[in-house]
Amino acid sequence: MGDRSVTLVTGATGFLGSALVVSLVEQGEAVRCVVRGATAASRAAKLRTALDGRVAAKDQHRIEVVPGDLAEERLGLSAAGFAALGRDVSRVVHCGARVNMTLPYGPLYGTNVRATEELIELAEACSASFGYVSSLAAVGRSVTGEPFELHDSVSGGYGQTKWSADRLVSVAHQEGRVRAVILRPGRITAHSRTARSNPDDLLERVIRVSAWLGVVPVLDTRVRLSPVDWVSRLVVALFGTERAHGQAYHLIAAQSLLWADVPAALRAAGYEPVELPYQRWRSAVLAAGRDDPAVARLCHALPADRLSFDDRIGCEPRNAARTLAGEYPDLPPAAGLLGGTIAAWQRTGELPSVP
Repeated sequence: MGDRSVTLVTGATGFLGSALVVSLVEQGEAVRCVVRGATAASRAAKLRTALDGRVAAKDQHRIEVVPGDLAEERLGLSAAGFAALGRDVSRVVHCGARVNMTLPYGPLYGTNVRATEELIELAEACSASFGYVSSLAAVGRSVTGEPFELHDSVSGGYGQTKWSADRLVSVAHQEGRVRAVILRPGRITAHSRTARSNPDDLLERVIRVSAWLGVVPVLDTRVRLSPVDWVSRLVVALFGTERAHGQAYHLIAAQSLLWADVPAALRAAGYEPVELPYQRWRSAVLAAGRDDPAVARLCHALPADRLSFDDRIGCEPRNAARTLAGEYPDLPPAAGLLGGTIAAWQRTGELPSVP
């Protein structure tokens, strides 16, 4: 990419990572994307699929695709190849991770922890700033505020690996090895305008399956919609703000909805879902999953006794609002976001047409 300053991005083929690439390119950045794949052609195709036409042809030259597998030591590269990743790099945005809520710490360690440590070393070697996309899963339930360094441990293999990597980043900054920003998203939901969604997101899959089956669960939970475009704008804005370094940011919408607002929004869109207690609704989904592979994918993610989508009632993005001040991107009202997403899903065929 010549003598231009480059932003190195991991996780570029993921739901948030691809949105970050789009946001960076729109700002005129040169982006080097680390993508797993056996050949250059397969890596380019994988990124092209993830970007899904969101980068204009005139801006394609800003994107470079390089090989790398976070699960392998040094990303599966030789020492020279790994060092070459840092050529002309002034910023590293580490968004890649293996997200699995059922595996223990060990199988997730290489991808989520060791790779983070290696990328910190790369950023230190090329004097690049380091933006780490952590997770609210790394934050203990008793933690208040948005501390830069986490001390309270968490449960679950995924949360523990994100906690460990989060600590590596905060300590590296405090030791003066890198200038770091830690960004901790919660649930990331569909794009606020296009409703382009993560097909693996549990909340949105529950809503869509409920519309298709005509039954919706009765749940004691709240719902937060943190659209991917809003989260990606926050990440890019905070990482590009010098005063943000040495701070952590919880990227989750301040406003939440009652779960009861979900069936209400489906009715407003023309559906007539029958409300069932959760266990009965789950049984209906399991029965449908025996004949429908798409529904079967949801079945495996449904807990037997209780379903919750927001158990961080006091969590708000206060630090981001303070740091960005007038540049802080506002969100539409949550009810409007939900209704707009359902309407967009109807237009794209992700929800059934209304009789």
